[in-house]
Amino acid sequence: MLIEWLSIKSVSRFSMVGVLAIALVLSSPNIAKAESREQAVDQLTDFLFYRVNPQLNNRKLQAGDREYSNQWRRLREAIDPRVKSVQEVCFRPAPEETGWEFTTINGETYEQTYDLLADTIFYSRHPQRTGQPIPKSDRIGISEWSAIRREMYISNCGL
Repeated sequence: MLIEWLSIKSVSRFSMVGVLAIALVLSSPNIAKAESREQAVDQLTDFLFYRVNPQLNNRKLQAGDREYSNQWRRLREAIDPRVKSVQEVCFRPAPEETGWEFTTINGETYEQTYDLLADTIFYSRHPQRTGQPIPKSDRIGISEWSAIRREMYISNCGL
């Protein structure tokens, strides 16, 4: 009886690990496989939005989620011009490589881009502060912005 219970427990653990691994693979932010550019922008926006709002547990936004909806919309507006075709962005892509990649625009660095995305989230949460830098004395604001910024990273061109 004990041996039977241990083998069931082992199988259950193995099954859970397998299910979790499959879920992680399926939920990973692979915008290159999106069918259209608009879908790629939406997928990347969702990925970053839910990273900086883990309390939502990836739940779909509801009509009453105005602040979150506004935050998502602003983030999408910032991401939209930065999603371009793999052929346009990646250094020496293979001819069969298709899809979409996140990139910089107007000569900005990736660091500046991620800072801008963090600003987008921070100032959509605090619209009364828009256009004002966070004062060095505002430890709470700096901490919140830094936490947002830590989540702003996307791998590009398979790197």
